Amino acid sequence: MDGNTIMNFGENCIIRFLKMNDTLLKGKFYAKLKGIIFFLSLAVIYSSCEKRQDKYSTQLNKDPLNEILDRYVNDGIYPFLYSRIEDSSGRVVYEHSVVNRKLLPDVSINANTWIRIWSMSKLVTISLAMDLIEENTISLKDPVSNYIPEFKDLKVAVNSDRISLARLQSKDNPCPFNLVDADSVLKIKNLFDHTAGFYYALTGFGCIDSLFANVDAPNQKDGDELIKSLAQLPLIQHPGEIYRYGMNTTVLGLLLERATGQSLNDLVLNRITNLHNINGLRYTLPENVNLIPGFTGRDGDLRKVRDGELDLYGENVPDYHPETNLFLGGEGMLATAKGYINFMRLLFFSSSIKSKEFLSEESIKEMTSKPKGEQNDDGYNTGYAFYLTSETHSYEKNILRVGGYEKTGCWVDRKNQLIGTLFTQANETADKIGLGSKMQNDFKQELYRQLSNYE
Repeated sequence: MDGNTIMNFGENCIIRFLKMNDTLLKGKFYAKLKGIIFFLSLAVIYSSCEKRQDKYSTQLNKDPLNEILDRYVNDGIYPFLYSRIEDSSGRVVYEHSVVNRKLLPDVSINANTWIRIWSMSKLVTISLAMDLIEENTISLKDPVSNYIPEFKDLKVAVNSDRISLARLQSKDNPCPFNLVDADSVLKIKNLFDHTAGFYYALTGFGCIDSLFANVDAPNQKDGDELIKSLAQLPLIQHPGEIYRYGMNTTVLGLLLERATGQSLNDLVLNRITNLHNINGLRYTLPENVNLIPGFTGRDGDLRKVRDGELDLYGENVPDYHPETNLFLGGEGMLATAKGYINFMRLLFFSSSIKSKEFLSEESIKEMTSKPKGEQNDDGYNTGYAFYLTSETHSYEKNILRVGGYEKTGCWVDRKNQLIGTLFTQANETADKIGLGSKMQNDFKQELYRQLSNYE
């Protein structure tokens, strides 16, 4: 019942009462009663909103959710699991932390624990790019070479049949490859939707993976030096040819630095974290903070990763040194659960944190919409760092998700106005299912089973 309905109902009651008692309808008594009804209406509306806001925090049964996370850690599949879910206003709906004490005897995980988020960095970089697009600093249609002239004449690696490497399977073995001219112009849009042709050292083709690994991207001096090194490598597809996940968003970050004359770190500070008072999102390690070591279950038993096993770039990974001048926009950020949730809230529920709008509704709609013409029961890459689950998904419908290399994840449920995180630091686990895991599926199924009961 809204305010107008309450007011009209109360006023009608007053009028009937006054008519019955032959009292002047326009008298002072009526005016006072009308004022009383107005304030009572506000009280009713406020009470209704409070009850609605408390809906999930008071009714969500946390025990089954806790049990799922506890089981996967106690069974030795994960070193730790931490989940935090907040509503649009910042109220904590769910929070749970469980740690394998044999692997991490002295570690406490909470909302302010710093975590390597890897590809969850991509959404931050793409959001910055959208902000600059709104200001007409850049355009999706701009050639990348307008800002990075070193990339004007990039070649494309193909096999002996002139098929680009991105279209081949590892069994096809295109080595040694041939080089051809690109048949289309590399544009900023290609960096957004992973159709540019940049890659990680994970193509499965030794001849191209070794070339990329030799660049040693995490140890380059700065963005300009990384650009010089990448300019010596071929693309693995023609721009716009096919979707192939890779280092494209990091190149987008390098482009933003060229377009603005600012480091990616400064862009994050000036446009997101400092401006909107968001702590818990950065490229460098805070003072007196030690990161949790990485773990893997690739051998069957969970153990700490060895040097070179996190081989996205080859042998080395970012060191997050406070004095670094290299900021990897696709993989290089650290975050706390609370920090990343606050960033998501800025994108989707900015009015609830009384902050200046970061991106327009039009930009958010473009970033989160299903690609035209696509239809399946799982979900879609939106082309802007998000994965959007399908309307026909078995339990997780129309949810926006992002994830990282060590199984970090965040999702936004716009229908229920919830933002959730599920963090760990494990690159490969025994329960792996595609890019996800059975643990994630079990947790989400239970969560949405409960939420569906409250609709």
